[in-house]
Amino acid sequence: MELPLFAPGSTMIAEDRWHDELWAAVPQRVVDSTADQLVTYVPTGAVATRASNRDLPGTETLTRDQRKMLALRTGVARVAEVPEAPDKLFLYRSDRWSRINLGWRSTTGEFLGWYVNFEFPAERTLTGIRTMDLVLDLWVNPDRSWQWKDRSDYLRAVDDHLLDAAVRPHLDDEAALVLDELNTASGPFAEEWTRFRPGPDWAVPVLTDGHAWGGSLWDLPEGRRVMRT
Repeated sequence: MELPLFAPGSTMIAEDRWHDELWAAVPQRVVDSTADQLVTYVPTGAVATRASNRDLPGTETLTRDQRKMLALRTGVARVAEVPEAPDKLFLYRSDRWSRINLGWRSTTGEFLGWYVNFEFPAERTLTGIRTMDLVLDLWVNPDRSWQWKDRSDYLRAVDDHLLDAAVRPHLDDEAALVLDELNTASGPFAEEWTRFRPGPDWAVPVLTDGHAWGGSLWDLPEGRRVMRT
């Protein structure tokens, strides 16, 4: 399936939806858009909204990953404003079960590495795209050494039927493709991507009113907000 097309410089909203319920919304500036690849940028400080059970009863002693899995299992969460960091470039590709993120330290421009987020292939919405995180992640250091992240949680989610077992062969195939690209320094792992720099006059992208905290697209109750000066 071809990716939707967006005008470079425009803002699009990337949604995560869990069982059709809005679970995350991230405003992203479109850098490049073709039927095969969508490249977007999210600077440090852009405000996203996400389902979060932080500070809810019973979560006090849980790690971030444990809270995340509990929220997916129970559906109990609140809408939280979350400031994004670090500076990130996102690469979505048609019919691919991952999004590749590149990160830079906002204060120095230091390249921090690649983050591979395994997720459903992107589909068009009225304001951007929708997908859903599938728990499994892979971290790649600047020297291209790598390690799995949340692999045990992902396997448990499949075994417990939290995730449909049908996704596993897709993610197995996707992981093989990603690691081949990594080993050959191709695709998102080509050196040229690490030299990306945003335009000096690029504005910080913002959410639509419906995606924002208290917005009409959210069914969850409202939680914490970003402190504003």
